[in-house]
Order: sequence, then structure tokens, then C-alpha cells
Amino acid sequence: MRLDIKRALRAALLIGTIGLGAGGCARAAGFFDGFDGTGGAGSAWETATWHNGAPFGCGFAYSEVWKDSGNLVLNVNSGTGRCGEVRTWQSFTYGKFTTRVKASNFAGGNTSFFLYTGTAGTPSHFEIDIELIKGGTVLHTNVWKAGVQNYQQFPIGTGWQTLGFEWRENFVRWFKVDAQGGETTIRHQIVSVSTPMRLMLNHWRGDNSPDAVGFVGQWNGGGGPATYDWVKVE
Repeated sequence: MRLDIKRALRAALLIGTIGLGAGGCARAAGFFDGFDGTGGAGSAWETATWHNGAPFGCGFAYSEVWKDSGNLVLNVNSGTGRCGEVRTWQSFTYGKFTTRVKASNFAGGNTSFFLYTGTAGTPSHFEIDIELIKGGTVLHTNVWKAGVQNYQQFPIGTGWQTLGFEWRENFVRWFKVDAQGGETTIRHQIVSVSTPMRLMLNHWRGDNSPDAVGFVGQWNGGGGPATYDWVKVE
């Protein structure tokens, strides 16, 4: 059944990305990945092999990224101190960005789906975030513009869910999709961001510094996978 859903998403994406919208409105190039097959993330993605430093308590590595039963797994390995991150080679400007994801549920972890460019905290830094924190029970939404953030957090259920954000010329809207395909808006933020960004997924744990504990919670030694069924841009 899940494979049929993925085929339908691919077909809808193909139809929806032929030409421009009414009036030539700017929109993202179409993208879909159902994470079928085996091996790493695949050729559309760059896999991180570096450490971001504080407040990250693990270093990103190839070993913590793999496909399993039609899903992408990003793992936090509590024994080795390694974790997983991927980002598209392709950059995007505007569009709807959606994923079906199952966040990790250990304390102090972060399961993410976001757009990013620049150097963090500087005028070159632009970012639009979905981050599932505090054992996957809190949805952290954020938009960074020229190094300045504007975030809001919401309680959210655990387990598989479909989440996304819509980025347009003068707003960002975060939403949740129900089993029937209906969207519920979680947040609507008036903001103007036009800098192209790459789509990123990562799964990491905090380093128990005050900043990390305040954001993702206290890490108590847990680890394990965050799982992504598919990613779509339209």
C-alpha cells in the first residue's frame, strides 16, 4: 500500500511541475525521493561527514545513513558518537516541502527537515525549519533571515506523521497532513526570503551544554533511528 502511495506522489509531482503557475509565479523545481532500494541516501543527496560543534553532541558520518524497507534511516549512535545528515545537491527557491517522518523518541534528540544556506548566525544565514525535539513531542518551527531567527514551538504527537512547510515570496506556512490528505495549518509567518537554499534532513543529539538542554532537552545516553518514508517538493 505504501508503494502505491509513493507512485501516486511521483505522478502528481510530474503533472504539477509542467510549466509555471498562473501569471508565471515563481515556484520550486519538482523533486521527489521515496528512498527505495538499498545503500546510502542516493545520488540526489550529499551525506555529511563533519562535526558542527556545540550544541551538537555527535559528528555526522556515512555509517549512520542508510535505506531500509523503502525508508531513509538517519541514526544517532550512542556508542560511537556519530549521527546522520543529508542535503540535496539541488537548491530551491519557493515551493511546498513535505515529508512523512517518524522522529526518534529519546531525550535530547532532534529529528529535522529544513532548508538552509550560509554561515550560521551571520547575515548570509537563511533557514526554514521543522525540528522534532524533546523526545519527538515538540514541533519547533523557525525561519532565519540574515542570521536572525523567528521561532515558535507546538506540542505534537509521536509516531509516523506527514509534515511540511510552504515557502512563498512573502510568507512561510507550516502544516500537517492527515490520512485523507487534508492539510491543517500550524503556523503562518509573514516574511520575505528569496535566497536559494538546499533541503536538509538530519538527526542528532545535544551535547548537554546549557544551550542544548534548553533547546532539545537533556541527553541521557539514548540513541537510535529517525526514519523518513519520502520527501516531496512541488
